Amino acid sequence: MESEPVVRQAVPRALIRYSAMDTPPSARAEPDGAPARPLAPAGLALFLRYPEPGTVKSRLQEALGAERAARFYWECALLVMAKAQRLKETEVFAFYRPEERGREIEALVMGRFGKFEGRFIVQRGRTIGERINHALERLRMNGFARQIVLGSDSPTLPQEALQQAVESLSSVDCVIGPTWDGSTYLIGVRAPDVRMFRDVPWGTGRELAQLHDNLAALGRSSLLLPRWHQIATPDDLPFLEAQVRHADYRRLKALLDEGGQGS
Repeated sequence: MESEPVVRQAVPRALIRYSAMDTPPSARAEPDGAPARPLAPAGLALFLRYPEPGTVKSRLQEALGAERAARFYWECALLVMAKAQRLKETEVFAFYRPEERGREIEALVMGRFGKFEGRFIVQRGRTIGERINHALERLRMNGFARQIVLGSDSPTLPQEALQQAVESLSSVDCVIGPTWDGSTYLIGVRAPDVRMFRDVPWGTGRELAQLHDNLAALGRSSLLLPRWHQIATPDDLPFLEAQVRHADYRRLKALLDEGGQGS
């Protein structure tokens, strides 16, 4: 999961929105006589950033240009979101930043997934580890027995790997989706513990090793999912170009085919 600095700004009260998990219980009361909607076993937090040119996919900007890199990032995020929504026994939430762009992020997501209304929650935390732990805790506090955080940098990740994460948490304490560069594309747990993120050097390629050591020290069982590519640098683009020949990725392929480098 790509780590970038957080810019914290005051948010006008008019932009503070209740999500399905933020709404006070009185506002979510079921109609008289209506049974409560059953909760899926797994809650999944998809991490999103507003696609402002120059603030996302910084290492791809030399190859794609700032504007196209931003559109590339958002198309990757939508592809991952589509796969997340096809998961069985899972409810999906968009954990976004920065806080002040929540209204725009919601509009962009709703433009592709109209049924996603009410599932937007702002990320909290200074570091990527704090933000992941916050999301896991929010899912746990809202009744999900399995909590998963998913990044948006692996758009061609097989659907089967995501479903394996959901199902494996019925028998192990933690699942981790490793990337080829030593990072992670997914972290799932049955009981969040901030200690599993202690001393993890985010953004260095050594995240996976430290996470493994922390889990072992805590006595937690874990499972590694299939290793996959995180599309973060120009060196990752050849792998992606081979993958997007499939029809499901026609929008992403069109972005890559728009022109020469830096266009």
